[in-house]
Amino acid sequence: MSCNSELGRNLEAKAKSDPSVIMSAKSMADKIPLLASRLVESHPHIAYSDHGSTVGYFKDGDFRVKSKKLEDGSIIQPTGIGRKTLLNLFSKSGYQEVTAQQAVSTFDEAPDNKRVEIATGLEAIKWRIDRLEIDLSHAKLMDPLIPAKIAFEFLACHVGLAIYGEDPELSQIRSVFRNKQMNTDIFFVERLTSNKYKPFHGIVFEGNDPYAKVQVRLFGWLAFRVHFLHLSVGGPRYAYTHRLDSGEEAVSEINA
Repeated sequence: MSCNSELGRNLEAKAKSDPSVIMSAKSMADKIPLLASRLVESHPHIAYSDHGSTVGYFKDGDFRVKSKKLEDGSIIQPTGIGRKTLLNLFSKSGYQEVTAQQAVSTFDEAPDNKRVEIATGLEAIKWRIDRLEIDLSHAKLMDPLIPAKIAFEFLACHVGLAIYGEDPELSQIRSVFRNKQMNTDIFFVERLTSNKYKPFHGIVFEGNDPYAKVQVRLFGWLAFRVHFLHLSVGGPRYAYTHRLDSGEEAVSEINA
């Protein structure tokens, strides 16, 4: 079942904007810290301070606000970048090096959340971030074609090269993926949830009742049942599990 051995990594790249995926990872940060950090920190966050709120991102483990210019002409920047901006500003304005360094030192030593004058007519505030929250305002639910494609590939692991057959049913399914446009007359996807997060991803062929159904489960909580309306697959049924906490993978045969 090596065709599914990279389930977690492939889904992470394609589905990490789904708020359910993000919140699932965050909820299990104590069990899967590296994966949770990678998923959560790749997403924009809202930083809250006494000044108000602003959007920012994590980079190399450090949070950085997004630089922007406000209506009053002031600029919000990460502290490190703001320091360089000040040096460039002093240089372009003809300040002597000593004066520029003194002004930057004043900025470095300024207390948080307090407006200080670092040079004539130039003030700065080092805002302290009090709280960070994931920004889900632009998050999108996962495209159902993603779990559907994974489910179809899992069926391929059951039947081998027969998946490339010229049967009309198979050709129709492949056509949907090529066109990247869902056709619910050929297959449809149920979005399901469990009552508990668990550190695993899994896939299981649920059999033919009366047509082939495959379930793709993420973080033990979010699941997608793919109904292939005109397809039946014979032979043994299998389940695949990828443990996110240990990295272990397992394939098991399911009795009818």
